[in-house]
Amino acid sequence: MRNIGKKYHIMLLVLFAGLCLSGCLRVTADELYSLPQMSEQFIRLKGQIDSVLSQGAEFSPPTGGSNRQAVQLKDLDGDGTSEVLVFFSFSAESTLKIYIFVMIEEDYTVAEIIEGSGAAFESVRYEDLDGDGFMEIIVGWQMSATLKYFSIYSIKEFRGALLAIGEYSELTVFDINGDGKKDVIALRLPSQEAGAAAQMLALMEDGEIVSEEARLSGGIEAISRIMAGKLADGSGAIFVESEGKYDGGTLVTDICAFQNGSFTNITLMTPSGISEETVRERTIYSADIDSRGIIKVPKPRLLKAQSETAYYAIDWYTFNSAGSSFLTLTTYHNNSDEWYLILPFDWRARVSVRREDAVSGERAVIFSFIGDEENEVHEDFLKIYRSYGDIDAERARLPGRTRLMTEGSSTYSFELLVPPNSFGLTFDEDLIRENFRLIYSDWLSGTS
Repeated sequence: MRNIGKKYHIMLLVLFAGLCLSGCLRVTADELYSLPQMSEQFIRLKGQIDSVLSQGAEFSPPTGGSNRQAVQLKDLDGDGTSEVLVFFSFSAESTLKIYIFVMIEEDYTVAEIIEGSGAAFESVRYEDLDGDGFMEIIVGWQMSATLKYFSIYSIKEFRGALLAIGEYSELTVFDINGDGKKDVIALRLPSQEAGAAAQMLALMEDGEIVSEEARLSGGIEAISRIMAGKLADGSGAIFVESEGKYDGGTLVTDICAFQNGSFTNITLMTPSGISEETVRERTIYSADIDSRGIIKVPKPRLLKAQSETAYYAIDWYTFNSAGSSFLTLTTYHNNSDEWYLILPFDWRARVSVRREDAVSGERAVIFSFIGDEENEVHEDFLKIYRSYGDIDAERARLPGRTRLMTEGSSTYSFELLVPPNSFGLTFDEDLIRENFRLIYSDWLSGTS
């Protein structure tokens, strides 16, 4: 109980600081030089929260999403003053409630209570879905370990009105139809009644919710990730990465976008009902790998080997809103040493890779030209090093090496083993510098 009380006190102090920073409390110059004191507004707000707690309520912060506080500040009506939203659970009633406190005549009062049932708040989002300057509230309700529902509320004039409700597995908000307003995208796993689907909900100016659904690939067992971004033609799309069992792999990407005015899965093939072109074996997620604002879908490709160890290049494809794909770039990823290299297109099918760990405190990757396809003669032309520990800087200064960068206790360098552009391949020192990257992002690219 002592820890709970301490956390509550700290939370309210943070709330008080937030109210001050939000500009909704007026402080005189003299008060700035006095010891910090809670305002009368804050004390009365705390009293109202305590009154709810005394009725058997407990704080119940959302368990997911970016808004995870039990007490949240949000300017819902755009007047420059933050409203206070407090998330409670009432175990005796098996209900969850969001109390919305608004400022009226220099004091906070309860303006609305949003009530639902469930085990917990899964998430909450605040978005102006119809462009009227007033936030809608999108609440995720955790009903059980596997069942979740979302609700969309309009609270114009702080009168809560339920606009839509539905089951979901994953939820995001994104302007997918390009009208300048955010849409709610709810993903649903397959059930006995229906297959997996993505549901788009758009709020019209007249207050009506327009809903469309797009099928996801058949055979989906779990949704791993949802990402919103741009297609090759600049239109918006969501990229749904899901696990299942398919010919050619266990991971599939469904791309949902607007095509001819309708929300649809642009990669879904008939009659298979699967986005066949994006199925892959290795767990690699779509990404804007070259930071140009367009999402690319990866396709691992096994390189010709010099040993029994398998090495892969990753071909990255962009899609347009018609569902056509284009090979955009190819990379090699060394995940153990946390770097990757963008490969020139003329290296395709002409280069192999192997690793070398001969020196303690240093690892290297060697790129080789496949000179004789019949006998598969491999001729080394590039070596990229990661040196770490006490020898990192010393090894990077060895004759023939060019330092790339230092990150933490590691130094990266490379060495051209033959003159630039040998074997008819495009490579020189400038190209290696420009195409070398460290792996910072959260997408996975397997191990190699």
